[in-house]
Amino acid sequence: MSLFRLLLADDHPVVLTGLRLFFRGDACFEVVGEATSAQAARIDAETLRPDAVITDMVMGDGDGIALIEDLRTILPSARILVYSSRDEAVWAPRAISAGAQGYVAKSEPLDAVAAALNYVMGGSIHVSQAVQQSLMGDLARQRDRRTEIDDMSGRELQVLRLIGRGETLQSLAKQLQLSVKTVGTYRERLKTKLGLDSVRMLERYAADYVAGRIDPS
Repeated sequence: MSLFRLLLADDHPVVLTGLRLFFRGDACFEVVGEATSAQAARIDAETLRPDAVITDMVMGDGDGIALIEDLRTILPSARILVYSSRDEAVWAPRAISAGAQGYVAKSEPLDAVAAALNYVMGGSIHVSQAVQQSLMGDLARQRDRRTEIDDMSGRELQVLRLIGRGETLQSLAKQLQLSVKTVGTYRERLKTKLGLDSVRMLERYAADYVAGRIDPS
């Protein structure tokens, strides 16, 4: 049986070492890369194409939520598990909303990380019971009052605003430190969510949004 390819991302080398040693010889996972920055994690995701990523919520060079959104875009079928010291009650719902499948506090033993990773590889979401109840409550409150803008992630809104300011695909990629291919994927996703048939229609919508001619409420 082939092993799942695992990418580790954390800006603390001691954490990466601990995870690498823990998964050495694992029957299900093979560590194929270690990234100590958000940008390195994006590059490794593009080049190594892992099946799963364990990432911290806080990376020294970037926002963890944006990183999760980018990983989800680069690796649409991969499973993302957050391993963080940040308050789970606050950050787990945000991580799940951004595209992660699980959240484990760094106060938990590494056995809990392995158990959570195996759980999310099966297609499930892993968070604590308290966070599960919080997520269900949020979904119930939001179900009947979502708009097109509400359904966009933070990164998608960022791309939409930049398109509305007239930025080219190449300029977007440079500003966001993403590949042109990844930015193109975000652009296509925006077209789909907004029901627009062409890039020109998206550019017009984005310009109207930036100018305040579209009510996001």
